[in-house]
Amino acid sequence: MKIFISHSSRNKYYGDRLVDLLKSIGIKDDEIIFTSNTAYGIPVGQNIFNWLKSQITEKPFVIYLLSEEYYQSITCLNEMGAAWIIDNKHAALFTPNFNLSSKEFQNCALDPREIGFYITDEYKIMSFIELISEDFEISKNHIIISQSINKFITEIGKYKSEIIKPPTREVVQIHEKPNIEKEKIKIEPVKTASSNQTDLFSKFISSITSEKLKDDELILLHYIVETGKSKLMTGWQEQNEIDNIKEWELINEIDNKLSRNYPSTLRRFELRGFTEISAVTSSNNPKELRIKEEISNHLLNLPDGVLSIIAESVKRSRKKDDDLSF
Repeated sequence: MKIFISHSSRNKYYGDRLVDLLKSIGIKDDEIIFTSNTAYGIPVGQNIFNWLKSQITEKPFVIYLLSEEYYQSITCLNEMGAAWIIDNKHAALFTPNFNLSSKEFQNCALDPREIGFYITDEYKIMSFIELISEDFEISKNHIIISQSINKFITEIGKYKSEIIKPPTREVVQIHEKPNIEKEKIKIEPVKTASSNQTDLFSKFISSITSEKLKDDELILLHYIVETGKSKLMTGWQEQNEIDNIKEWELINEIDNKLSRNYPSTLRRFELRGFTEISAVTSSNNPKELRIKEEISNHLLNLPDGVLSIIAESVKRSRKKDDDLSF
């Protein structure tokens, strides 16, 4: 498996820094596809479109480096569409000045808001690395990872990119005429990923019904609903939560899929935007996360179809003895 960085060539600086970060945490050179650098790009003599097509169909982990320039590029949009059809694992990283309210972002074929964050968000980058570690061998040295992230954030901060201005609106001038009332023009606000509660909850439901959540994520939802929890321990308290889950699994005769994968499962919830930090340590490190209210307010009243999907996932995770008929 490889990591394919889908990007605009005009964002090469950010892509280069991302490659440096990946390499510093242990990703091998031959596991990275980054076409703006010949060392990680298209082999000599290869047709560019055929080569990219072959790489995408081999199901790499796709990193979408999203920017205004990305949506102006036909090549980038073709890459996004091709990866979407193949249903590659992916994450969306936003350049610092990217406008999340842009029409192009809100209406693109792939919904990158499910797993997306700004590349200046240190905590989300840590979660992103946790996600990558499910498919790639990375360094086990936490100091190296922390130093690599700090260097990445610092170098991104030094780069002075052009400030992206909101798209201009066409102004229609209304000429006054006697005895004619001016028509009032109503401009609808552009919705963002967090503009209201319905948006996030709809995305949450869609993620379940479109089968984008793994079994361990669905079981975590079942655990949250059944135990009445809206807060989950992380950081130095993570093992306490794992111990609670193990006890819950034992009582409910469920295999240890959730307790075994709890750290990565929780990171995926974070990257999907389902959780937020609710408590930190004295060093300002997260120690507790909570399900966002837009979701938690509806957990006890989920649609029957969603409940059925969760129930099927739990059923698949029942210990084999449960399936014996007498």
